[in-house]
Amino acid sequence: MLKNIRIGTKLFGSFLIVLALLAGLGVFALAKLAAVNATTLVVTGDSMPSVRAILFANAHMNRIRSLEFKAVIAEASEVAAVDKEATAKIADLERVDAEYAKLISDPEERAQFEAYKADVDAFIAEHAKIMALALQNKDAEARALIEGESLKHYSAMRAACGKLSDKAIGDGNAAAAAAAATYESARGWIIGMIAACSALALVMAFAITRGITGPVRVAVDAANRLAEGDLTIRLDASGKDEIGQLMRAMDGMVSKLSLVVTEVNGGAEALAGASEEVSATAQSLSQAASEQAAGVEETSASMEQMTASISQNTENAKVTDGMATKASSEASEGGEAVKATVVAMKQIAQKIGIIDDIAYQTNLLALNAAIEAARAGEHGKGFAVVAAEVRKLAERSQVAAEEIANVASSSVELAEKAGRLLDAIVPNIRKTSDLVQEITAASEEQSSGVGQINAAIVQLSQTTQQNASSSEELAATAEEMSSQAEQLQQTMAFFKLAGVGAVAHVRAANTTIAAARKSAARGKPTPVRVKSVVPGRLSAAVVSDGADVDENDFGRF
Repeated sequence: MLKNIRIGTKLFGSFLIVLALLAGLGVFALAKLAAVNATTLVVTGDSMPSVRAILFANAHMNRIRSLEFKAVIAEASEVAAVDKEATAKIADLERVDAEYAKLISDPEERAQFEAYKADVDAFIAEHAKIMALALQNKDAEARALIEGESLKHYSAMRAACGKLSDKAIGDGNAAAAAAAATYESARGWIIGMIAACSALALVMAFAITRGITGPVRVAVDAANRLAEGDLTIRLDASGKDEIGQLMRAMDGMVSKLSLVVTEVNGGAEALAGASEEVSATAQSLSQAASEQAAGVEETSASMEQMTASISQNTENAKVTDGMATKASSEASEGGEAVKATVVAMKQIAQKIGIIDDIAYQTNLLALNAAIEAARAGEHGKGFAVVAAEVRKLAERSQVAAEEIANVASSSVELAEKAGRLLDAIVPNIRKTSDLVQEITAASEEQSSGVGQINAAIVQLSQTTQQNASSSEELAATAEEMSSQAEQLQQTMAFFKLAGVGAVAHVRAANTTIAAARKSAARGKPTPVRVKSVVPGRLSAAVVSDGADVDENDFGRF
């Protein structure tokens, strides 16, 4: 229940309860103090002044009584002074009686005081008679009154004073006892209330402290486990107070972090597999580029030989033309020269066939380079451009070789026809000379075309070498990426995850990548896709995508 109350409300409520209890205790203590004060006022303001007044009254009565005896035995000249002093004491007695009358608080005491006052008045009346007799020197009569009626009233007056004194002392004792009882009662109640307030405060403090320190201790333990990479923790976030909100926030943070770490871990696994695949592809591409460079060098050497042959063919055609114009006697020699020309043309046709095969292989190599560049992804865009240029050059070589083949075929046919004509009809030598001139012109054109092919092959060789160098750089980059992926995997291994789904997905991805790698090693481009490692988070990533190739798309020459 306390978990659903905010901490501020709990603290404020507990302090408010303690303050209310303290206020109640203070009010109760003040009430008891007021009661003790009232009883104390009874003692100090009533009982003690009453006793004091009675004591003074007794003292004055005793003095008046002694002055009466003194007046009886004194000289006549001293009686007046004694009478004067006695009159003053009577005035003091009346003053004390008046003060006492003000302190009377109940009817019983009032009745006792009235009886005492009657005795006092009777005593004063007898005192006046005694003093009058003393002034007349009637000492015997005065003594008789002193020992008679005056003594009776004096005794009654002293008895009344004793009752009044006992009454005042009793009231004082009763007030003191009431004060003591009030003190004892208040003391017990105050001690009990202090104990109850302290117990309640301790219970509330314990409950509130436990409600705060317990969840905080759990949060600290969770934070320590989180610092150690343990993402399997789960926190109780059922409370609605600030601690509950903290628990919910930490639980959400752990869940989100666990999901992120799972995604990153899966991505690291996929990246490691993809980097290995890229490395294998780059190595294969580098090897193919090296082989292509060697083939281009061989093609270049063959083209140089073919250029020399075409130049020689041109010179032979010119010589044949000169010889044909000299004389028919040289027709036989011309026939032999034509035969030699036919042989040379056949050799040219064979060389052109070689060029045709080389151009075809170059075209296939360019296609393979484009495929491998596509499989390399972003890193293979440059190679794709180079492969496209190589393919264009191969197509141009194909066209040029086809043209040369056509020219060579025509030359062979013309040479054979010239031979037949020379063998059959000598007068046709002039016509043969014209044909030889045409052969010369065709050979010059063929020489020019072969020169262009040679230049293209040189450029293709440079491009192929650059492609091989870039492939090696791509392989090195792929190896570095693989190393970084492994380092990332080692770093992510620090976290401990609760689920095993991510691991299963990553293992499946690695299996797919391994299969693709084996397929690539066999020289078969295989489209490979890695499924999402974490459902709903990591989208499908294409590691290598090789397109299906139809060899019929390429023409032969």
